[in-house]
Amino acid sequence: MRPTLFLTLAALLLFSGCASYSAAVKPDADLSKYRRVWVKSNMDDNRGIGQFICNALRARGLESDLGPLTMMPPNTQAIISFTASWTWDFKDHMTGLELAFKDVKIDFPIATASYVGPASFRKPPHEVAEILVAKLFEAKPVIHKY
Repeated sequence: MRPTLFLTLAALLLFSGCASYSAAVKPDADLSKYRRVWVKSNMDDNRGIGQFICNALRARGLESDLGPLTMMPPNTQAIISFTASWTWDFKDHMTGLELAFKDVKIDFPIATASYVGPASFRKPPHEVAEILVAKLFEAKPVIHKY
């Protein structure tokens, strides 16, 4: 009995991993000045991740909507694009999500956030989106010293 329990626990530890969330903001970026954010839709977003990101932004008090860039209102201040990674194990599981926050005037991310997690211990996609948006706006600018 004990060897079976030991092997089961060892297998759980071996095959499980920790989810990792990270965010980085450019040194001269201040995300608190942005009030109107457009979430750029992905053609392959069949699971509503873009809408989850929009909802997380709205929960922070920001004006946000989702769609292609051609539908973006002229008073938009920033764009968030995203990429989700999925795996299948009898059903779909999100294993990664990356957000890129861009000012509409420049086409380079001023902040990024990412999630990487195993399929074995997963969070629902809407929770991952909420955590990443929170990390994005709470991240301190990274200053590189050379």
